[in-house]
Amino acid sequence: MDDILLKMRNLTVSVRKDKKEIPIVKGIDIDIPRGQIVGLVGESGCGKSMTAKSIMGILPHSAHVTGSILWKDSNGTETELTKLNEKELRKMCGPKMGMVFQEPMTSLNPLMRIGDQVAEALLIHKLVKSRADARGKVVKILEEVGIPDPESRYSAYPHQLSGGLRQRVMIAMAMICEPNLLIADEPTTALDVTIQAQILKLIKEMCTARNMSALVITHNMGVVSSLCDKVYVMYMGRILERAQVTQLFKNPMHPYTRGLLSSIPRINSNPDYLTTIPGNIPEFGKETVGCDFCLRCSDDERKCFFERPSETKISEGHFVSCHTAIKGE
Repeated sequence: MDDILLKMRNLTVSVRKDKKEIPIVKGIDIDIPRGQIVGLVGESGCGKSMTAKSIMGILPHSAHVTGSILWKDSNGTETELTKLNEKELRKMCGPKMGMVFQEPMTSLNPLMRIGDQVAEALLIHKLVKSRADARGKVVKILEEVGIPDPESRYSAYPHQLSGGLRQRVMIAMAMICEPNLLIADEPTTALDVTIQAQILKLIKEMCTARNMSALVITHNMGVVSSLCDKVYVMYMGRILERAQVTQLFKNPMHPYTRGLLSSIPRINSNPDYLTTIPGNIPEFGKETVGCDFCLRCSDDERKCFFERPSETKISEGHFVSCHTAIKGE
């Protein structure tokens, strides 16, 4: 059995709007094994980032979290993250958890030199004795993430770096305290394909070298296939399918999963036509009685509109929540 670093159970995240609680993440279960990379994939707006932010405790004040996020140290000590106050969570963020945000230009402080921004976590958590020690560690991590001439780049401002280098700085900030878990929220957004490949390779290499776990948030199934060990498919705040990556790509069971995979452009496909999933994600707050995906699904049957599917085991480690998938199986 896998050694689980982080375990989410019945996690629900709601936001208050017009005196109503609107659920964004709806009772999900996710396991992040120690030393593995887990993908959370789905269209924009399905609740992926809210899930990640709930782990880090950086949700907006209007958000409300219920359920469990259980952290397990290598010595067996367990910590319920949802019970920690802000000060206690800050002690976890950095030494135990680090996060790479999707927009490095807006995530980095434009008025601070990048070296000082990377060093900040070391100084806050008192992991170094002096600023000189911090500088030495920062230069080393900048070199590890592939930033050329790290000594001089230490004093650069974010606007003086390319998008790819800024993303490497974000990775350095997340990694500087040597955390057990890296959360990467759309780490290749707005980067060209060559730089995307470099960033993904860097994340995988650093996870392997440090036996570090990672949760990678993405809408790109290509990223999942090249980076992840395990994947959860999310739609409208719920997990529709979960499996090892090889299982999912070999035998996708949910119509939504098949739609995501068929949307990947292929070399031998018609260059004038891209496959898409019809329709749009329904507005949050408008709850359905049955399956959330039924209005966009070509495989639906009558009970899909009136009965929410429960999770069913397809094979060892492969689970799906779909009436038609089970019927077809």
